Amino acid sequence: MSMRTLRRGLAVLAASLALVAVPAGISQAATAGSHTAGSTLKLSGPKTNKLDATFTYRISGSAEGAANYLVAWEQFYPQTGCAKTYAAESTRAFLPYTYGLTLFLNRSVSGNYAASEAFAAVHSGKHGMCAYLINLASGDTYAYAGAFWTNGK
Repeated sequence: MSMRTLRRGLAVLAASLALVAVPAGISQAATAGSHTAGSTLKLSGPKTNKLDATFTYRISGSAEGAANYLVAWEQFYPQTGCAKTYAAESTRAFLPYTYGLTLFLNRSVSGNYAASEAFAAVHSGKHGMCAYLINLASGDTYAYAGAFWTNGK
């Protein structure tokens, strides 16, 4: 492995860790529970998919008060569902062989929001998505949702 490839890999890892760890580390309240303040988050999509098919999940809701950022991961190896807070779910990123988290959405939101994500049913079995509406500066969770599906024949 060349030194350039190693440096690039370390830079990607550092950027990923900053997104996950900084907001969660700032807030003492992030692990205590959600602060709804009227914010909502909903996931909709299929519960089963045929292998090799593509499918879409929709994330929608309303960001009220201090809620200003949407983060969503795919759980390649769902264990016990989604954690109740962004801080708790983000620590699972450090356990790649346990949860297999893949960050696929992280963006600012305000008011009513909607986003769609296309997936491909390449691997059989159960998979899931965990989404969190947070305050980016504090890491506090204002709403969260989880959805799980099975890819099969």
